[in-house]
Amino acid sequence: MPTKKQEDYAKNSKLYEQKPSIWLAGGKAFIVGGFICLVGQVIINFYDLFLVRTREDAIQWMLVTLIFVSSFMTGFGWYRKVAQSFGAGILVPITGLTNLMTSSAMEHRNEGIIEGVAGNVLKLAGAVVVAGVVMAYVVSAVRLIIHAILSG
Repeated sequence: MPTKKQEDYAKNSKLYEQKPSIWLAGGKAFIVGGFICLVGQVIINFYDLFLVRTREDAIQWMLVTLIFVSSFMTGFGWYRKVAQSFGAGILVPITGLTNLMTSSAMEHRNEGIIEGVAGNVLKLAGAVVVAGVVMAYVVSAVRLIIHAILSG
C-alpha cells in the first residue's frame, strides 16, 4: 500500500504530464471513424452483391455484422484497448452502443440471466437511447421551424 507521500507524488506528477494534442486526437478519431464507416460500406456492397436480394437487406446485415464484431471485441477486451489507442473514433454510434450494452451484460452475468443481464443491460444504454430520441425531436422541430420561416 502506497504511503501518503507516494500518493501525493503520483497525484502531483499527473499535473505535469504532457497532454495529448487535440489535433492529433481529433485526427485519429476522424480517420478511425471514417475507416469503420468504410468497412461498413464494404460489408454492404459484399452482402448486396453475393448474399441478399435487396440493398435494404444488405444494410440490415451490415448492422448485424458490426454489432457482432463489436460485441466480440468487447468480450475479449480488445474494444477498450482500441478505444484507448484511437479515442472517440471507434465510438461510431452502433459500435459504441453495442460496447456499452455488452460490457454491462458481462459485468452483471454472475447475477443470472434475468436479474443480472436482462435487468442491467439497458441501465446505461437506456439513457443514451432516450437522449438520442430527444435530440432527434429537437433537431427536427428546429428544422421544421426554419423550413416554415424560409418557405413562408
